[in-house]
Amino acid sequence: MNTHRAELVQILATTHATLLRLVEGATDAALDARPTPEDWSVREILAHLVDDEMFVMRLRLERLIKEDRPRLTPHDEHVWYVSRNTSRDALRELLADFSVQRAASLGIIALLRESDWARAGYHPEIGVLTADEWLTHWVEHDATHLGQIETTLTRYSAHAPH
Repeated sequence: MNTHRAELVQILATTHATLLRLVEGATDAALDARPTPEDWSVREILAHLVDDEMFVMRLRLERLIKEDRPRLTPHDEHVWYVSRNTSRDALRELLADFSVQRAASLGIIALLRESDWARAGYHPEIGVLTADEWLTHWVEHDATHLGQIETTLTRYSAHAPH
């Protein structure tokens, strides 16, 4: 595996630990706070990360590897938001579910050959992309949501009654 790709995989491998650090000691009120009515709460972001890991991120990688130039379907996060399964929204469950799903993703990534990383597909919002480019997108997706979690919890802490 090339050095840049190995670094990206290592970043994905540390996401769970980063989530644990960010939400350590967070109250339910902090987890459910929204910076604005349109924003997701930390709990909703965690649920999104779990669902995306299972149904979007890894699935798209698998399709890029197994299919010849697959057409990847866009994922409407707004539809997900209003229809998502909330039955496993306890913090402990969300973190455990993410850990299991991310481990499965990393297991698949570890099995890929160099030639697999060059396999490509088409996404209507992104264009043609390779498995290697998808990995970069995956890391950026994590970084975006980790930043949202950190910002939301920091803002909540600054404005919460003490």
